[in-house]
Amino acid sequence: MQAYFGSIEAPSLGLLGPHGPEIAPLFSRPFLVLHRASGMYTARTCLLLLYDLGWEARLRAGTTLDDLCKDLPHQARKPLAWMLPFLVMEGLLLWDGITYTLKGEPDLDLADIRAALDVEAPGHGVNFDLLDGVRSHIQPFFTEGKPGEGLLFDLALFPLWLSFFRNDNLGYFPNNLLTLLALREDLCEGAQVLELGAGAGSFAQLVARQGTAEGWVSRIAEYRFTDVAPAFLRRARRDLKDIAPGLPLTFQALDLNRPLGDQGIAAQSLDAIIGINVVHVAQNLEAVLLDLRSRLRPGGRLILGECLKPTLESPIYLEFFFSFIRAFTEVELDPRWRPQYGFLTPEAWVSALTHAGFHDLNCTPPPRPLMDRHPHFNAGAITARA
Repeated sequence: MQAYFGSIEAPSLGLLGPHGPEIAPLFSRPFLVLHRASGMYTARTCLLLLYDLGWEARLRAGTTLDDLCKDLPHQARKPLAWMLPFLVMEGLLLWDGITYTLKGEPDLDLADIRAALDVEAPGHGVNFDLLDGVRSHIQPFFTEGKPGEGLLFDLALFPLWLSFFRNDNLGYFPNNLLTLLALREDLCEGAQVLELGAGAGSFAQLVARQGTAEGWVSRIAEYRFTDVAPAFLRRARRDLKDIAPGLPLTFQALDLNRPLGDQGIAAQSLDAIIGINVVHVAQNLEAVLLDLRSRLRPGGRLILGECLKPTLESPIYLEFFFSFIRAFTEVELDPRWRPQYGFLTPEAWVSALTHAGFHDLNCTPPPRPLMDRHPHFNAGAITARA
């Protein structure tokens, strides 16, 4: 199996910063294999999706993005603009600067990746299940112009999303752990904490479990669980108090893109605001960051667990899921602090947060040395003070 995935090297402890001993266990061989396997599986899924749409002959003849988008709904352009360079990066298409071309017979077997992963990381195929589900549901996005949100979050796929956003999913857990380490770092007594886009509740569960075990959860006076999606809020109200005991939970519908003051969040009322892979979808990032800062007490912290890219031009496999969602792609851009939609680099986040008036920025783990050595590791937590 090692030959199948190639050489996989874990980062040295020195690259992981002050929390290195707690972060290092993330980099087990099963985690590193899962990450590499997910990239391979995503690339093959992308090309198979293009086959499903009947475009194999066009790819073999050579095509441009413009030619491929002809007669398609306008919304199809952004996912294709992501997929084609990603397939080049993964070695499944050739690009001469203008034309994308499929040569030979690329290995598109998905079963062999699953079999190899079952040996190295048994029980962690949920990422693949979600990829299969997206492929099977997304064709009407291209052929009929149906919105991606309705296709990706229908009743058939919703359980797969819940399984993906779990702490026992090796591929997702680093997002939660790194954010928790940042939250725990300087949590004051009587803290008023708000989580944005809390979704399936896996971070709140981790706070309750680890905070209780380590004796710091009692510092939290109120933990506001918020989300814009009614389905997530209903599920959290029903289940979370039983599976996150000890956490003083309240629940609220909250739309990041509406002024928080209009939604009952008073100015300078919070000690910490947490957002895990949510603030990058702010329609106007500048306005949202300014609003978030105004809700924090002086010295209060905004803690962003974000998927980080080594460069803005580098496609990463996790973007496949979200490139069909308007909230991910249809945001206001600014070359200074929001140069493109989607996931950002550490440097872009620093620019955006500094522009919004935050200070004392820290990252867990320090991103650039780690990403320079391991460019495919893309999780990090960014802390900024108001």
